[in-house]
Amino acid sequence: MNLDSHHAEPAQARRRILVCTPFPPRLDAKHGGKPTAQLLLRLAGRNDVALLSLHAPGEAPVDPALVAKSAHVWEVPLAAGSSIVRRLRWSEGLLRGIPPWATDCRSTDYTTALESVLDEWRPDVVEIHLQAMAQYVDAPVRRGLPTVLVDYDPGSAWAEDVARMTRGPRRVVRRVEVSAWRRYERATRGRFDAIVVFAERDVAAVAPTAGDAWVTRVPLSVELPAQPLDPEGAEPPTILFVGSFVHPPNVDAALWLAQTIFPRVATRVPEARLDLVGHEPGARILALAGGTVSVHGSVPDVTPYADRAAVVVAPIRIGGSMRGKVLEALAQGKALVATSRAAEGLDAVAGQDLLIADREDEIVDALVRLLQDRGARGQLGENARTWAEAHLGWDDGVIAFEHVYDTVVAKRTLRVK
Repeated sequence: MNLDSHHAEPAQARRRILVCTPFPPRLDAKHGGKPTAQLLLRLAGRNDVALLSLHAPGEAPVDPALVAKSAHVWEVPLAAGSSIVRRLRWSEGLLRGIPPWATDCRSTDYTTALESVLDEWRPDVVEIHLQAMAQYVDAPVRRGLPTVLVDYDPGSAWAEDVARMTRGPRRVVRRVEVSAWRRYERATRGRFDAIVVFAERDVAAVAPTAGDAWVTRVPLSVELPAQPLDPEGAEPPTILFVGSFVHPPNVDAALWLAQTIFPRVATRVPEARLDLVGHEPGARILALAGGTVSVHGSVPDVTPYADRAAVVVAPIRIGGSMRGKVLEALAQGKALVATSRAAEGLDAVAGQDLLIADREDEIVDALVRLLQDRGARGQLGENARTWAEAHLGWDDGVIAFEHVYDTVVAKRTLRVK
């Protein structure tokens, strides 16, 4: 492990933070990791941040802007495997109480790299992003280092929701996954000093298996684009859904939207269109394309789709956490219809800054209203941007994370004394 690969100038009283991620953080991430990169970029401007990331085949490397700001950056390649090998590994993992996503993140090379970085770079705090990476907590714990888990969307919570909504033989498999997530969370969460979540719902979901770990909420945020997008969109009026399709809650939302909600909208607004945009759409999502429904997978930039959209919709009904795409729609100044779960944690005013709709009838009515009334959606988009300018941005979030670092370091110091 070459610790001279990249250096940032040291600054007095800067914290040394080692950040472990299951993917290379990028400001143009297509899988929901964009807020992660934005946060780390801000943190790296005030602290000595080192990144140790897994790198799957075909993934882009760590964003150059983040590399330039970081003290060190290492990427550990994940070996490519056939779908059969992957499924066999999942089955073996489930028997051992390891959920599939955590199995995908298991790497002896990553363990070796982590051990080397801990011994040679000696961070003040080790911050592990996403529950699937919590399996690597043992190495810093053995060295007495303060540890923080950043848990974006607690696994057992959304796995339970998925299992409850699944029918037929697949339901049995889903229940096994729920059990694995619970076993895995109990085995890992309590070993951390602190667990950061982004929604109040997640505090309640994490606390029962957190042991002595301090569970705290930091509101998720996004950077504001310099200029808002077109608040009314272009013709024909298009509904936009954005979300990574490797995440089950987004798959569920897209299927509900395309198969049930949108057909009802189209009977009242025949000229309406639906765009589904997201990372790695599987067969079930690709099969939705046809007629007035389009599927756009892993596009280089979502902005053109958002700019021409009449309304952005987030019909999330399973899982937790705040949704980065919801915040991005508000920051872009777009008319937004979201479920309460998708907008949880926002202090935006429903009916003024966005429309909240949970029942199918409510979502259909809200979409129809905005598609038919350019003035209404334009005003909603302008209100959204005004709210975003007053409330979004990572300044408060960075301070909150630094408070977490200082707290866990102080607690660990007292424990040693």
